[in-house]
Amino acid sequence: MALVEDNADFDAANGIIDSETPPHTDLAAQYKRSFAYYTFRVRLPSTLATIANSLANKDELLPTYGVDAASDIDQTAAAVLELRSNILKNGPLEPFNDTEADVATWNAFLEKLDKDKRTYFSACWLYAECYMYRKLWSIFSLSRLAGFDYFRKQKQTAAQLSLDAMVAVANATRRSERNLSTFQQLVKLNLWGNRCDLSITSGKQVKPTGDAFDQVAELDSNLLVDGTQAIWQSLDSADGNGTVEIVFDNAGYELYTDLILAEYIIDKGLAQKVRFNAKAIPWFISDVRAEDFHWILQFLSGQASPVLSELGKKLKRFVDEGKFELAPLEHFWTSPYEFYRMAEVQPALHERLSKAQLIIFKGDLNYRKLLGDYSWHDTESFVTCLRGFKPSNLCTLRTIKADLVCGLPAGISEQLFAKNKEWMLTGEYGLIQFASK
Repeated sequence: MALVEDNADFDAANGIIDSETPPHTDLAAQYKRSFAYYTFRVRLPSTLATIANSLANKDELLPTYGVDAASDIDQTAAAVLELRSNILKNGPLEPFNDTEADVATWNAFLEKLDKDKRTYFSACWLYAECYMYRKLWSIFSLSRLAGFDYFRKQKQTAAQLSLDAMVAVANATRRSERNLSTFQQLVKLNLWGNRCDLSITSGKQVKPTGDAFDQVAELDSNLLVDGTQAIWQSLDSADGNGTVEIVFDNAGYELYTDLILAEYIIDKGLAQKVRFNAKAIPWFISDVRAEDFHWILQFLSGQASPVLSELGKKLKRFVDEGKFELAPLEHFWTSPYEFYRMAEVQPALHERLSKAQLIIFKGDLNYRKLLGDYSWHDTESFVTCLRGFKPSNLCTLRTIKADLVCGLPAGISEQLFAKNKEWMLTGEYGLIQFASK
Protein backbone atom coordinates (compact mmCIF):
# COMPACT_ATOMS: atom_id res chain seq x y z
CA MET A 1 0.00 0.00 0.00
CA ALA A 2 3.04 2.26 -0.41
CA LEU A 3 2.31 5.59 -2.06
CA VAL A 4 4.12 6.86 -5.13
CA GLU A 5 5.31 9.76 -3.00
CA ASP A 6 4.94 10.77 0.62
CA ASN A 7 3.57 14.29 0.61
CA ALA A 8 4.26 15.72 4.07
CA ASP A 9 3.10 19.19 3.03
CA PHE A 10 -0.26 17.84 1.90
CA ASP A 11 -0.68 15.90 5.12
CA ALA A 12 0.17 18.89 7.28
CA ALA A 13 -2.10 21.26 5.36
CA ASN A 14 -5.08 18.90 5.49
CA GLY A 15 -4.92 17.62 9.04
CA ILE A 16 -3.89 14.11 8.07
CA ILE A 17 -3.31 11.96 11.16
CA ASP A 18 -0.48 9.42 10.97
CA SER A 19 -2.43 6.53 12.48
CA GLU A 20 -4.91 3.81 11.73
CA THR A 21 -8.61 4.59 12.16
CA PRO A 22 -9.41 4.73 15.90
CA PRO A 23 -12.02 2.25 17.20
CA HIS A 24 -15.67 3.28 16.92
CA THR A 25 -15.11 6.20 14.57
CA ASP A 26 -15.98 6.71 10.90
CA LEU A 27 -13.46 5.39 8.42
CA ALA A 28 -11.96 8.40 6.64
CA ALA A 29 -8.97 9.29 4.48
CA GLN A 30 -7.72 11.67 7.17
CA TYR A 31 -6.10 8.60 8.80
CA LYS A 32 -2.90 8.01 6.89
CA ARG A 33 -2.56 4.30 7.67
CA SER A 34 -6.06 3.54 6.40
CA PHE A 35 -7.13 2.09 3.08
CA ALA A 36 -9.30 5.18 2.65
CA TYR A 37 -6.18 7.39 2.52
CA TYR A 38 -4.59 5.11 -0.08
CA THR A 39 -7.86 5.13 -2.03
CA PHE A 40 -7.93 8.91 -2.39
CA ARG A 41 -4.20 9.37 -2.88
CA VAL A 42 -3.72 6.53 -5.40
CA ARG A 43 -6.65 4.32 -6.44
CA LEU A 44 -9.29 6.88 -7.42
CA PRO A 45 -6.85 9.28 -9.13
CA SER A 46 -5.68 6.29 -11.18
CA THR A 47 -9.25 5.39 -12.13
CA LEU A 48 -10.00 8.95 -13.24
CA ALA A 49 -6.78 9.19 -15.28
CA THR A 50 -7.75 5.97 -17.08
CA ILE A 51 -11.18 7.38 -17.97
CA ALA A 52 -9.73 10.66 -19.22
CA ASN A 53 -7.18 8.80 -21.33
CA SER A 54 -9.86 6.53 -22.79
CA LEU A 55 -11.72 9.58 -24.12
CA ALA A 56 -8.72 10.42 -26.29
CA ASN A 57 -9.83 7.60 -28.61
CA LYS A 58 -12.70 9.55 -30.18
CA ASP A 59 -13.18 7.04 -33.02
CA GLU A 60 -15.25 4.84 -30.72
CA LEU A 61 -17.52 7.70 -29.62
CA LEU A 62 -18.03 9.86 -32.72
CA PRO A 63 -20.18 7.31 -34.63
CA THR A 64 -22.65 7.42 -31.73
CA TYR A 65 -22.46 11.06 -30.68
CA GLY A 66 -21.65 12.73 -34.00
CA VAL A 67 -18.52 14.31 -35.43
CA ASP A 68 -19.39 17.66 -33.88
CA ALA A 69 -19.09 16.07 -30.41
CA ALA A 70 -15.27 16.08 -30.61
CA SER A 71 -14.79 19.30 -28.66
CA ASP A 72 -17.34 18.15 -26.08
CA ILE A 73 -15.36 14.95 -25.59
CA ASP A 74 -12.23 17.00 -24.97
CA GLN A 75 -14.06 19.18 -22.44
CA THR A 76 -15.40 16.09 -20.67
CA ALA A 77 -11.90 14.61 -20.43
CA ALA A 78 -10.63 17.91 -19.00
CA ALA A 79 -13.44 17.93 -16.43
CA VAL A 80 -12.55 14.38 -15.37
CA LEU A 81 -8.93 15.45 -14.87
CA GLU A 82 -10.13 18.48 -12.90
CA LEU A 83 -12.08 16.10 -10.63
CA ARG A 84 -8.88 14.10 -10.19
CA SER A 85 -6.99 17.28 -9.28
CA ASN A 86 -9.69 18.28 -6.78
CA ILE A 87 -9.38 14.94 -5.02
CA LEU A 88 -5.60 15.23 -4.81
CA LYS A 89 -6.02 18.75 -3.35
CA ASN A 90 -8.65 17.56 -0.85
CA GLY A 91 -11.27 19.73 -2.49
CA PRO A 92 -14.83 20.26 -1.21
CA LEU A 93 -17.83 18.02 -1.80
CA GLU A 94 -19.93 20.60 -3.62
CA PRO A 95 -23.65 20.38 -4.49
CA PHE A 96 -24.67 18.89 -7.82
CA ASN A 97 -26.09 21.07 -10.58
CA ASP A 98 -27.23 18.46 -13.10
CA THR A 99 -30.82 17.40 -13.75
CA GLU A 100 -30.59 13.73 -12.74
CA ALA A 101 -33.42 12.23 -10.68
CA ASP A 102 -31.38 11.93 -7.49
CA VAL A 103 -29.98 15.48 -7.34
CA ALA A 104 -32.28 16.65 -4.54
CA THR A 105 -31.46 13.59 -2.43
CA TRP A 106 -27.73 14.05 -2.85
CA ASN A 107 -27.77 17.81 -2.22
CA ALA A 108 -29.91 17.41 0.90
CA PHE A 109 -27.43 14.82 2.16
CA LEU A 110 -24.45 17.08 1.50
CA GLU A 111 -26.15 20.01 3.21
CA LYS A 112 -26.55 17.98 6.40
CA LEU A 113 -22.88 16.97 6.59
CA ASP A 114 -20.88 18.74 9.27
CA LYS A 115 -19.09 21.68 7.67
CA ASP A 116 -15.70 20.30 8.71
CA LYS A 117 -16.55 16.95 7.05
CA ARG A 118 -17.18 18.13 3.50
CA THR A 119 -13.90 17.35 1.75
CA TYR A 120 -12.60 14.12 0.26
CA PHE A 121 -10.18 13.40 3.09
CA SER A 122 -12.28 14.68 6.02
CA ALA A 123 -15.62 13.08 5.09
CA CYS A 124 -16.55 9.52 5.95
CA TRP A 125 -14.84 7.33 3.32
CA LEU A 126 -18.15 5.82 2.15
CA TYR A 127 -19.69 9.25 1.54
CA ALA A 128 -16.67 10.68 -0.24
CA GLU A 129 -16.09 7.67 -2.50
CA CYS A 130 -19.77 7.45 -3.49
CA TYR A 131 -19.69 11.21 -4.10
CA MET A 132 -16.78 10.83 -6.51
CA TYR A 133 -18.58 8.23 -8.64
CA ARG A 134 -21.75 10.34 -8.63
CA LYS A 135 -19.69 13.45 -9.57
CA LEU A 136 -18.20 11.52 -12.47
CA TRP A 137 -21.69 10.71 -13.74
CA SER A 138 -22.64 14.38 -13.37
CA ILE A 139 -19.73 15.41 -15.60
CA PHE A 140 -20.96 13.13 -18.38
CA SER A 141 -24.65 13.93 -17.88
CA LEU A 142 -23.93 17.63 -18.45
CA SER A 143 -22.17 16.89 -21.74
CA ARG A 144 -23.20 15.45 -25.10
CA LEU A 145 -22.03 12.10 -23.75
CA ALA A 146 -24.98 11.91 -21.36
CA GLY A 147 -25.91 8.28 -20.76
CA PHE A 148 -22.52 6.90 -21.83
CA ASP A 149 -21.26 4.09 -19.60
CA TYR A 150 -17.53 4.79 -19.43
CA PHE A 151 -16.98 1.43 -17.69
CA ARG A 152 -18.94 -0.71 -20.16
CA LYS A 153 -15.96 -1.85 -22.23
CA GLN A 154 -14.05 -2.98 -19.13
CA LYS A 155 -17.05 -4.91 -17.84
CA GLN A 156 -17.62 -6.66 -21.14
CA THR A 157 -13.93 -7.48 -21.50
CA ALA A 158 -14.02 -9.02 -18.02
CA ALA A 159 -16.82 -11.34 -19.13
CA GLN A 160 -15.01 -12.30 -22.32
CA LEU A 161 -11.86 -13.17 -20.37
CA SER A 162 -13.94 -15.49 -18.18
CA LEU A 163 -15.34 -17.72 -20.92
CA ASP A 164 -13.28 -20.80 -20.06
CA ALA A 165 -14.28 -20.56 -16.41
CA MET A 166 -17.93 -20.03 -17.40
CA VAL A 167 -17.95 -23.16 -19.55
CA ALA A 168 -16.39 -25.24 -16.75
CA VAL A 169 -18.93 -23.98 -14.18
CA ALA A 170 -21.85 -24.59 -16.54
CA ASN A 171 -20.71 -28.14 -17.26
CA ALA A 172 -20.34 -28.84 -13.54
CA THR A 173 -23.78 -27.54 -12.61
CA ARG A 174 -26.12 -29.01 -15.22
CA ARG A 175 -27.04 -31.95 -12.98
CA SER A 176 -27.35 -31.05 -9.34
CA GLU A 177 -29.37 -32.15 -6.33
CA ARG A 178 -31.48 -30.09 -3.95
CA ASN A 179 -29.41 -30.46 -0.79
CA LEU A 180 -27.33 -28.44 1.63
CA SER A 181 -23.98 -29.57 0.22
CA THR A 182 -24.73 -28.46 -3.35
CA PHE A 183 -26.24 -25.18 -2.19
CA GLN A 184 -23.17 -24.45 -0.07
CA GLN A 185 -20.89 -25.06 -3.04
CA LEU A 186 -22.84 -22.64 -5.23
CA VAL A 187 -22.98 -19.93 -2.56
CA LYS A 188 -19.24 -20.24 -2.03
CA LEU A 189 -18.64 -20.19 -5.79
CA ASN A 190 -20.63 -16.95 -5.84
CA LEU A 191 -18.63 -15.55 -2.93
CA TRP A 192 -15.22 -16.18 -4.48
CA GLY A 193 -16.42 -14.80 -7.82
CA ASN A 194 -16.30 -11.47 -5.97
CA ARG A 195 -12.51 -11.49 -6.16
CA CYS A 196 -12.71 -10.31 -9.80
CA ASP A 197 -13.38 -6.70 -8.78
CA LEU A 198 -12.17 -3.99 -11.17
CA SER A 199 -12.64 -1.19 -8.64
CA ILE A 200 -9.97 -2.72 -6.40
CA THR A 201 -7.51 -3.05 -9.30
CA SER A 202 -8.42 0.41 -10.71
CA GLY A 203 -9.72 -1.31 -13.83
CA LYS A 204 -6.93 -3.85 -14.42
CA GLN A 205 -8.45 -7.13 -15.55
CA VAL A 206 -8.47 -10.24 -13.36
CA LYS A 207 -8.95 -13.50 -15.26
CA PRO A 208 -10.42 -16.44 -13.31
CA THR A 209 -8.32 -19.55 -13.88
CA GLY A 210 -8.35 -23.17 -12.77
CA ASP A 211 -11.26 -25.35 -11.67
CA ALA A 212 -13.70 -23.12 -9.80
CA PHE A 213 -15.01 -25.85 -7.50
CA ASP A 214 -11.50 -27.07 -6.67
CA GLN A 215 -10.76 -23.48 -5.68
CA VAL A 216 -13.89 -23.35 -3.51
CA ALA A 217 -12.55 -26.34 -1.59
CA GLU A 218 -9.03 -24.91 -1.39
CA LEU A 219 -10.32 -21.55 -0.13
CA ASP A 220 -12.50 -23.03 2.60
CA SER A 221 -9.84 -22.25 5.21
CA ASN A 222 -9.98 -18.60 4.08
CA LEU A 223 -13.72 -18.42 4.76
CA LEU A 224 -13.70 -16.75 8.16
CA VAL A 225 -17.45 -16.92 8.77
CA ASP A 226 -19.66 -19.50 7.06
CA GLY A 227 -23.38 -18.88 7.42
CA THR A 228 -24.40 -21.07 4.48
CA GLN A 229 -26.27 -23.59 6.64
CA ALA A 230 -28.50 -20.87 8.13
CA ILE A 231 -29.09 -19.40 4.66
CA TRP A 232 -30.09 -22.85 3.37
CA GLN A 233 -32.44 -23.36 6.29
CA SER A 234 -34.16 -20.00 5.61
CA LEU A 235 -35.01 -21.21 2.10
CA ASP A 236 -35.42 -24.97 2.54
CA SER A 237 -37.89 -24.57 5.41
CA ALA A 238 -40.14 -22.18 3.45
CA ASP A 239 -42.92 -23.10 1.02
CA GLY A 240 -40.95 -22.18 -2.10
CA ASN A 241 -43.42 -19.48 -3.12
CA GLY A 242 -41.29 -16.57 -1.95
CA THR A 243 -38.91 -14.14 -3.62
CA VAL A 244 -35.14 -13.95 -3.23
CA GLU A 245 -33.71 -10.47 -3.74
CA ILE A 246 -30.10 -10.27 -4.96
CA VAL A 247 -28.39 -6.89 -4.65
CA PHE A 248 -25.74 -7.03 -7.36
CA ASP A 249 -22.08 -6.17 -7.07
CA ASN A 250 -19.75 -6.80 -10.03
CA ALA A 251 -20.45 -7.55 -13.67
CA GLY A 252 -18.46 -10.15 -15.61
CA TYR A 253 -17.67 -13.47 -13.95
CA GLU A 254 -19.25 -12.54 -10.62
CA LEU A 255 -22.54 -11.68 -12.32
CA TYR A 256 -22.36 -15.05 -14.06
CA THR A 257 -22.04 -16.83 -10.70
CA ASP A 258 -24.99 -14.77 -9.43
CA LEU A 259 -27.03 -16.19 -12.29
CA ILE A 260 -25.83 -19.75 -11.61
CA LEU A 261 -26.93 -19.47 -7.97
CA ALA A 262 -30.24 -17.89 -8.99
CA GLU A 263 -30.84 -20.67 -11.55
CA TYR A 264 -30.40 -23.26 -8.79
CA ILE A 265 -32.80 -21.42 -6.47
CA ILE A 266 -35.50 -21.49 -9.16
CA ASP A 267 -34.79 -25.00 -10.48
CA LYS A 268 -34.89 -26.58 -7.02
CA GLY A 269 -38.05 -24.78 -5.94
CA LEU A 270 -36.37 -22.76 -3.18
CA ALA A 271 -38.18 -19.64 -4.38
CA GLN A 272 -40.71 -18.72 -7.04
CA LYS A 273 -38.82 -15.62 -8.18
CA VAL A 274 -35.35 -14.12 -8.00
CA ARG A 275 -35.34 -10.33 -8.29
CA PHE A 276 -32.08 -8.62 -9.20
CA ASN A 277 -31.18 -5.12 -8.00
CA ALA A 278 -28.81 -3.25 -10.32
CA LYS A 279 -27.16 0.15 -10.11
CA ALA A 280 -28.76 3.18 -11.75
CA ILE A 281 -25.48 4.69 -12.98
CA PRO A 282 -21.91 3.49 -13.72
CA TRP A 283 -20.63 2.69 -10.26
CA PHE A 284 -17.32 1.57 -8.72
CA ILE A 285 -16.11 0.56 -12.20
CA SER A 286 -17.54 -2.95 -12.44
CA ASP A 287 -20.94 -2.78 -10.70
CA VAL A 288 -23.88 -4.25 -12.60
CA ARG A 289 -26.36 -1.98 -14.36
CA ALA A 290 -29.54 -3.13 -16.11
CA GLU A 291 -27.71 -2.96 -19.43
CA ASP A 292 -25.02 -5.33 -18.13
CA PHE A 293 -27.67 -7.84 -16.99
CA HIS A 294 -29.32 -7.91 -20.42
CA TRP A 295 -25.94 -7.93 -22.16
CA ILE A 296 -24.67 -11.05 -20.37
CA LEU A 297 -27.84 -13.01 -21.20
CA GLN A 298 -27.34 -12.12 -24.86
CA PHE A 299 -23.60 -12.82 -24.58
CA LEU A 300 -24.20 -16.31 -23.17
CA SER A 301 -26.93 -17.10 -25.71
CA GLY A 302 -24.61 -16.19 -28.58
CA GLN A 303 -21.68 -18.38 -27.57
CA ALA A 304 -20.43 -21.22 -29.78
CA SER A 305 -20.24 -23.42 -26.67
CA PRO A 306 -23.53 -25.36 -26.59
CA VAL A 307 -23.65 -25.46 -22.80
CA LEU A 308 -23.31 -21.67 -22.50
CA SER A 309 -25.70 -20.98 -25.37
CA GLU A 310 -28.38 -23.22 -23.87
CA LEU A 311 -27.84 -21.68 -20.46
CA GLY A 312 -28.23 -18.17 -21.86
CA LYS A 313 -31.47 -19.12 -23.62
CA LYS A 314 -32.79 -20.79 -20.45
CA LEU A 315 -32.06 -17.71 -18.35
CA LYS A 316 -33.79 -15.52 -20.95
CA ARG A 317 -36.84 -17.79 -20.63
CA PHE A 318 -36.72 -17.28 -16.87
CA VAL A 319 -36.95 -13.54 -17.51
CA ASP A 320 -39.85 -14.00 -19.94
CA GLU A 321 -41.66 -16.26 -17.46
CA GLY A 322 -41.17 -13.87 -14.53
CA LYS A 323 -38.93 -16.27 -12.60
CA PHE A 324 -36.10 -13.79 -13.00
CA GLU A 325 -36.96 -10.13 -12.64
CA LEU A 326 -34.89 -6.99 -12.86
CA ALA A 327 -36.04 -4.60 -10.14
CA PRO A 328 -37.16 -1.11 -11.18
CA LEU A 329 -34.42 1.52 -11.39
CA GLU A 330 -33.54 2.49 -7.83
CA HIS A 331 -31.23 5.40 -6.98
CA PHE A 332 -30.90 4.40 -3.33
CA TRP A 333 -28.19 1.88 -4.28
CA THR A 334 -26.07 4.74 -5.69
CA SER A 335 -26.81 7.15 -2.87
CA PRO A 336 -24.38 7.82 0.00
CA TYR A 337 -26.76 6.35 2.57
CA GLU A 338 -26.02 3.34 4.76
CA PHE A 339 -28.70 0.66 4.67
CA TYR A 340 -29.89 1.25 8.24
CA ARG A 341 -31.26 4.58 6.95
CA MET A 342 -33.25 2.95 4.14
CA ALA A 343 -36.58 2.84 6.02
CA GLU A 344 -36.38 6.60 6.53
CA VAL A 345 -34.87 7.65 3.20
CA GLN A 346 -36.54 5.18 0.81
CA PRO A 347 -39.43 3.49 2.66
CA ALA A 348 -40.91 1.94 -0.50
CA LEU A 349 -37.69 -0.01 -1.15
CA HIS A 350 -37.53 -1.10 2.49
CA GLU A 351 -41.14 -2.30 2.27
CA ARG A 352 -40.41 -4.30 -0.89
CA LEU A 353 -37.38 -5.98 0.65
CA SER A 354 -39.39 -6.82 3.77
CA LYS A 355 -41.55 -9.12 1.64
CA ALA A 356 -38.59 -11.21 0.47
CA GLN A 357 -37.85 -14.69 1.77
CA LEU A 358 -34.14 -13.81 1.62
CA ILE A 359 -32.02 -10.82 0.59
CA ILE A 360 -28.50 -11.53 -0.67
CA PHE A 361 -26.12 -8.58 -0.54
CA LYS A 362 -23.10 -9.07 -2.77
CA GLY A 363 -19.61 -7.71 -2.38
CA ASP A 364 -17.51 -5.26 -0.45
CA LEU A 365 -19.39 -1.99 -1.02
CA ASN A 366 -22.73 -3.53 -0.01
CA TYR A 367 -20.96 -4.82 3.10
CA ARG A 368 -19.67 -1.33 3.84
CA LYS A 369 -23.19 0.03 3.48
CA LEU A 370 -24.60 -2.69 5.72
CA LEU A 371 -22.14 -1.82 8.49
CA GLY A 372 -21.55 1.83 7.65
CA ASP A 373 -17.92 2.84 7.11
CA TYR A 374 -17.27 2.57 10.83
CA SER A 375 -14.41 1.11 12.79
CA TRP A 376 -16.28 -1.72 14.52
CA HIS A 377 -14.36 -4.17 16.64
CA ASP A 378 -13.84 -7.29 14.56
CA THR A 379 -15.69 -9.51 17.06
CA GLU A 380 -18.83 -7.36 17.37
CA SER A 381 -21.85 -9.27 16.14
CA PHE A 382 -23.16 -8.85 12.61
CA VAL A 383 -26.64 -8.09 13.96
CA THR A 384 -25.30 -5.31 16.22
CA CYS A 385 -23.43 -3.73 13.31
CA LEU A 386 -26.54 -3.76 11.10
CA ARG A 387 -27.93 -1.07 13.44
CA GLY A 388 -31.50 -2.29 13.17
CA PHE A 389 -31.51 -2.97 9.42
CA LYS A 390 -33.28 -6.31 9.11
CA PRO A 391 -36.22 -6.01 6.70
CA SER A 392 -36.13 -9.78 6.21
CA ASN A 393 -33.71 -12.69 6.35
CA LEU A 394 -30.51 -11.34 4.88
CA CYS A 395 -27.01 -12.47 4.13
CA THR A 396 -23.85 -10.94 2.80
CA LEU A 397 -21.30 -12.62 0.53
CA ARG A 398 -18.11 -10.61 0.70
CA THR A 399 -14.43 -11.07 0.01
CA ILE A 400 -12.63 -8.68 2.34
CA LYS A 401 -11.14 -5.71 0.47
CA ALA A 402 -11.49 -2.89 3.00
CA ASP A 403 -10.33 -2.40 6.56
CA LEU A 404 -13.61 -3.06 8.33
CA VAL A 405 -15.11 -6.33 9.47
CA CYS A 406 -17.34 -7.73 12.19
CA GLY A 407 -18.54 -11.04 13.56
CA LEU A 408 -15.16 -12.78 13.59
CA PRO A 409 -14.35 -15.44 16.20
CA ALA A 410 -12.05 -14.12 18.92
CA GLY A 411 -8.36 -14.17 18.04
CA ILE A 412 -8.77 -14.69 14.28
CA SER A 413 -7.86 -11.15 13.20
CA GLU A 414 -4.80 -11.13 15.49
CA GLN A 415 -3.56 -14.33 13.84
CA LEU A 416 -4.10 -12.89 10.36
CA PHE A 417 -2.42 -9.58 11.20
CA ALA A 418 0.59 -11.52 12.45
CA LYS A 419 0.84 -13.18 9.01
CA ASN A 420 0.11 -10.11 6.88
CA LYS A 421 -0.60 -6.59 8.10
CA GLU A 422 -2.68 -5.94 4.96
CA TRP A 423 -4.78 -9.13 4.99
CA MET A 424 -8.02 -7.09 4.99
CA LEU A 425 -7.22 -5.51 1.61
CA THR A 426 -6.30 -8.51 -0.52
CA GLY A 427 -9.62 -10.24 -1.23
CA GLU A 428 -8.05 -13.53 -0.12
CA TYR A 429 -10.42 -13.94 2.81
CA GLY A 430 -14.18 -14.16 2.73
CA LEU A 431 -17.32 -13.88 4.85
CA ILE A 432 -20.78 -15.36 4.47
CA GLN A 433 -22.85 -13.79 7.24
CA PHE A 434 -26.55 -14.27 7.93
CA ALA A 435 -29.14 -12.46 10.04
CA SER A 436 -32.69 -13.76 10.44
CA LYS A 437 -35.64 -11.38 10.44
